[in-house]
Amino acid sequence: MSAQRPQARLGLALWGTEPIARLIAHARLAEEIGFESIWVIDSQLLCRELYLTLGAIAASTSRIRIGPGVTQPVTRHPSVTASAIATLQEISAGRAMLGIGVGFSSLRTLGRGPARIAELESHVDAVRALLHGDAVTFKNATPGRLNWCEAPMSVPVHIAASGPRMTQAAARIGDGAILLQGVAPNLLARGLGWIATGARAAGKDPASVEVSCWAGIGLDDDPTAARDQVRARAAAAIKNADPTLFEPGEREIVLRLQQDYEPARHASPSSPHSRALPDSLIERYALAGTPEELRAQLSRLLAQPGIDRVILTPQVPGPDALPVDTFLRRLARDVLPFLT
Repeated sequence: MSAQRPQARLGLALWGTEPIARLIAHARLAEEIGFESIWVIDSQLLCRELYLTLGAIAASTSRIRIGPGVTQPVTRHPSVTASAIATLQEISAGRAMLGIGVGFSSLRTLGRGPARIAELESHVDAVRALLHGDAVTFKNATPGRLNWCEAPMSVPVHIAASGPRMTQAAARIGDGAILLQGVAPNLLARGLGWIATGARAAGKDPASVEVSCWAGIGLDDDPTAARDQVRARAAAAIKNADPTLFEPGEREIVLRLQQDYEPARHASPSSPHSRALPDSLIERYALAGTPEELRAQLSRLLAQPGIDRVILTPQVPGPDALPVDTFLRRLARDVLPFLT
């Protein structure tokens, strides 16, 4: 089943809406196919617990890299994040990555907004210091360190980003940036420009920032059915976009989607905010189509200069969804071997 070529640059996003045994099976299948990373969603009311899931996957795989896709600094104290990611690094024999952002469904389902960029930066600084073995001063001037950690650890930090300020901050703060900004060449070029600006402002070489593109993916012999598989994923990306960056005709659609967005149905392709998306927006914000169409779309995305990894997020498992293992096997059979 193993295909040759760009899969070394492919990651897979997994939603903890299925039993742990199935998530482990998906991760092992992704490793067999040749995916290089697994990213597990952190959204406590929609998914199973993040770090328990990651630990189970780490113990059941041997090569594939693993990490949150993504966690946030509000519901998890930096000491909790540091201890969890250090434990994951130990279990996985050095395969851990920390994906983190300001928060989306994990906070909106609690009626809370995203964290501030400064809060995220402070969180990441504290986590890095704790992993290094340093003491960190928490609230009320309380110092603390990871006393159980016998040696300094280094875990790459990948910052999720949607808009210009967050993307520039991701380049400044992170070892990598995860772009949730669509898949069209002009959208990616714009995001890469924001990364370059942020990196240079911090005195960093933009090429030192590892860039991942987060992309919803739908696969079906019927192109309409394939687009339906990615509606929720495209809607999630557009939810965080700046409406002023869209043409007037699309701006009204984006504003209405953002106003009507239902956090509890963040993963549902049948939600009203997802159904309202026109095909023109889906095509710019997700990968979807027949195997032949996906070959061209994914080949183009993998060839985009400046993109180091493409993280594929298939439709969240459910009654009308293509099972993840079925999707992965068909992707391996009908798409991956034919990428150019």
